[in-house]
Amino acid sequence: MRRDAAPLLSVEDLSVEFRTRDGVVRALDCVGFGIHRGETVGVVGESGSGKSVMAFSLMRILDPAARITQGRATFGGLDLIAASERELGLRRGRDLAMIFQNPRTALNPIRQIGRQIGDVLLRHAGVPRAQARARAVQLLVQVQIPDPERRYWAYPFELSGGMCQRVMIALALACGPALLIADEPTTGLDVTTQAAIMDLIDELALQSHMATMLITHDLGLAAEHCERIVVMHAGHVVECAPTAELFSSPRHTYTAKLIGATPRPVSSSDDLAAIPGGLPDLRGDLPPCRYRARCERYAPLCDGPLPRSEPVPGHLVACWKPL
Repeated sequence: MRRDAAPLLSVEDLSVEFRTRDGVVRALDCVGFGIHRGETVGVVGESGSGKSVMAFSLMRILDPAARITQGRATFGGLDLIAASERELGLRRGRDLAMIFQNPRTALNPIRQIGRQIGDVLLRHAGVPRAQARARAVQLLVQVQIPDPERRYWAYPFELSGGMCQRVMIALALACGPALLIADEPTTGLDVTTQAAIMDLIDELALQSHMATMLITHDLGLAAEHCERIVVMHAGHVVECAPTAELFSSPRHTYTAKLIGATPRPVSSSDDLAAIPGGLPDLRGDLPPCRYRARCERYAPLCDGPLPRSEPVPGHLVACWKPL
């Protein structure tokens, strides 16, 4: 697929910290990557690696205890980090949308789901009030909500977790955003519905040239639907490469171990290898490489600032001793 010269979203040196009673947690440190129009980019890594924090930072919906300490995130010419709340309010839900991992906390518990979808259409899509209900029902059909006419009037507590997730997807896709951030979009869905929802997202992305950021623990899902993959560990981007190249020739030890810990249809559980150690404590002074304590390739050279090299064009690795 042809790529525009400039990415739709360009993230540079994004750093975020949380102030807690036990000290300052440096959740993100100099995160950088880009996404072009029409491209689907996967963001993978263990729980606690900073994937969702990065997404919340771009949407500017971080917890009050969080603070963006540096960085830029340019989206369609607007710096999301420096923009005013008014500017963001015009973009969020219209040009930039997000599917949240926990739909029950994202949906309004005291408003019917159809009206919630209608609210988005009225505010951002300019849909006449008389047509909002019909369009909302159509979106419920798209995400395979059974009996959509009746479910339009349902409250979130009357739906299963999987159905709430599908409502969340309908909300995010309602206005045909230029960029969709999908944070574990298939959580709580059975395998058949998961495939249908991902196919729907792929189809809409193709039709409208929508860019998609897919945040997931499922490397198989990322391999199937993403053109490039960003690998995160403890608040760092450690590797970024085209999907086929990343899986065939991972350059960072952490990426190789993530792939080795992923179940395959033709393998047994004996073939899986756990990643040794755990994520580091992100408080206090941290080494330049946050993977150092878990890495068998560590050498004194690794104590220097992380490089961002491209041993192969388009394949970035932040490591002094890549594979």
